[in-house]
Amino acid sequence: VVPVFADNATLSQFVQLLKTDLRATAKDNIRKGMVTFTDEEAKRFWPVYDAYMGELGKFLDARIALIAAYAGDYDNMADAKAKELMDRRFEQLKLRNNLDVEYRPKFAEALSPRRRDRFYQLQHELEALIELQGVSQIPKMKWWQDQ
Repeated sequence: VVPVFADNATLSQFVQLLKTDLRATAKDNIRKGMVTFTDEEAKRFWPVYDAYMGELGKFLDARIALIAAYAGDYDNMADAKAKELMDRRFEQLKLRNNLDVEYRPKFAEALSPRRRDRFYQLQHELEALIELQGVSQIPKMKWWQDQ
């Protein structure tokens, strides 16, 4: 079995797919999913959203770096490295959650509670779809190797 990330070109293609999917289409998906914004809502929402997406981009870059590290050690993964990578992933998830905690009040100022909740539903759906698309392309850990 040859891993999906057998070469740097394949990993680079995957990275580009992640970045393109999230960064290039997210705003359009949110705009369509929110259906309508009043002028006042748009003035309040989009600056917060743009700042949020800027911060979220840092998590995407960290996720990509983690995948690259996994790919780099895939054929010779030691237990210590596997633990380090998993610890990094859980730390990323914790920090990602903190981002939502930080931005929830900002979105609450920009939108009514129901519209804010709809935004979060759309955003998390998009992120989940991209994550699913990504993880389905990552080869599973070779647990049977002796290290």
